[in-house]
Amino acid sequence: MELLKIDDLKVHFPIHGGVFRRVVDHVRAVHGVSLTLKKGETYGLVGESGSGKSTTGRAIVGLNDITSGDVLFDGKNLKDKKQIKESRQDIQMIFQDPYSSLNSKKRVIDIISEPLRNYKKLSKAEERQRVEELLEQVGMSKESIFKYPHEFSGGQRQRIGIARAIALNPKLIIADEPVSALDVSVQAQVLNFMKDLQQDLDLTYLLISHDLGIIRHMCDRIGIMYKGRIVEEATAEEIYQNPQHIYTKRLIASIPDIDPKNREKRAALREEVKRDYDKTMEHYFDKDGFAYDLKPISASHLVAMPGEGR
Repeated sequence: MELLKIDDLKVHFPIHGGVFRRVVDHVRAVHGVSLTLKKGETYGLVGESGSGKSTTGRAIVGLNDITSGDVLFDGKNLKDKKQIKESRQDIQMIFQDPYSSLNSKKRVIDIISEPLRNYKKLSKAEERQRVEELLEQVGMSKESIFKYPHEFSGGQRQRIGIARAIALNPKLIIADEPVSALDVSVQAQVLNFMKDLQQDLDLTYLLISHDLGIIRHMCDRIGIMYKGRIVEEATAEEIYQNPQHIYTKRLIASIPDIDPKNREKRAALREEVKRDYDKTMEHYFDKDGFAYDLKPISASHLVAMPGEGR
């Protein structure tokens, strides 16, 4: 079942200049992204900084204005401000930095209950009970309820952020680099906890990350983003075993691999990228620097092929 469908999404930010601060140009942060998420799956959006992946996620939850295109969630078009408001409790976000995404002046009970206060009419006793249930659900004691964020570790703060995200029983969670600010030793704990939570609550994830190792561990399908467009989309296994776009190959080649069986294949891929990247890359993009439309090479594998017009 299709839960989210994005069609030709564009998010442009104006550049102001001159004495009267008129709009002189636009930053085309997202320029023609299309993808679908099925209910219960985890879709990974991968790319380097500035590729547009976080802007895409923020546009879905209404934090960035949509310039054009359609974002359909459960059949509702989120370009409509009324539909965004009605769907907001079904789409929640886990932010990258657990240190800045939690208000340092608020107690845990106030942080987690904020969405409850916006959408539910609960008594103080019911609100406290719900917050205690959520804390236990994310593996924290209910005694944490009156503490402040600075009293917790980074991993615990991210769990508080996750508790806030699931407070309204959402259908879709946008997780924007959810563990990049955490120690490596804590990252696996949080990611495995998110997988368990997905099964328990029947969640759908859009996982945004620059780390292909994390994406491979978590995701069913992957979209590779470059300069505001998706250049390759396939299952996680296809992306790792049979990358087609030269940019995807570069990303895969950069991943350390301690498995001796993969070393020879990875070394050959690194050599191909080193030899062909610069002279090949220009053929993959049009005169404006954007990737061409995706073309199917199999039932589940799409690639922006070189030299093909829109």
